[in-house]
Amino acid sequence: MILQFQKGDIVRHLGLLDLQRTMQRALRRSGLPIAYSKGFSPHIVMSFASALSSGIPGDAELLDVGLTDETTEEACLTAMNRVLPPSLAVSRVRLVDDRYPKLGAALQQAQYRITLRGGGTKAVAGAIDGFLAQQEIMALRKTKKSETMVNIRLMIHELTAAYDETQDCAVLTARVSFVEAATLKPELLMESLCAFAGAQPERCEIRRTALLGLVDGKPVPLIDL
Repeated sequence: MILQFQKGDIVRHLGLLDLQRTMQRALRRSGLPIAYSKGFSPHIVMSFASALSSGIPGDAELLDVGLTDETTEEACLTAMNRVLPPSLAVSRVRLVDDRYPKLGAALQQAQYRITLRGGGTKAVAGAIDGFLAQQEIMALRKTKKSETMVNIRLMIHELTAAYDETQDCAVLTARVSFVEAATLKPELLMESLCAFAGAQPERCEIRRTALLGLVDGKPVPLIDL
């Protein structure tokens, strides 16, 4: 089964290991026919599509869980929400067979909602067209092993903003590449956009809203592939 669940604001600082333990505990308590690995120390057969950075909530996170017997999507949804807190509530379940592609391998893009507040917000929102008009947007991408200058323009597939004059607030929608060779983190995107605009809003709230695959070159929610 593929579980689509939220990682709510109240648990946004939960790390991957803690989230794994929480989901394993919930799966054991659910009463569902969960599959375990073979060997001396069996563990639940499960994998996340992608780990969220600590501090970022998500609306449609995905977890792949092996099953040993038939059940229904409704039974899985009810059983999991009975044992999970509201901040990790499951919104959808899809049952698939073993031929379904692994979530991590099918993942191509991610979508974020980025809310900017305070001074400099209007300047950043208004700079998007000029920012995207550039042929190259060079930025320093850091990994555990290296730091490399990369052209992030090729990794930006959508970037729009809606500005609220009365609240001095802008809500940006960003859809970016999310593959091993070319992942664009939203923090680096905003750092580059703010530098281009010459402004730095007081607050920047990032939320992941979708994990996407591609069908005929068009983005599709990963759970619907």
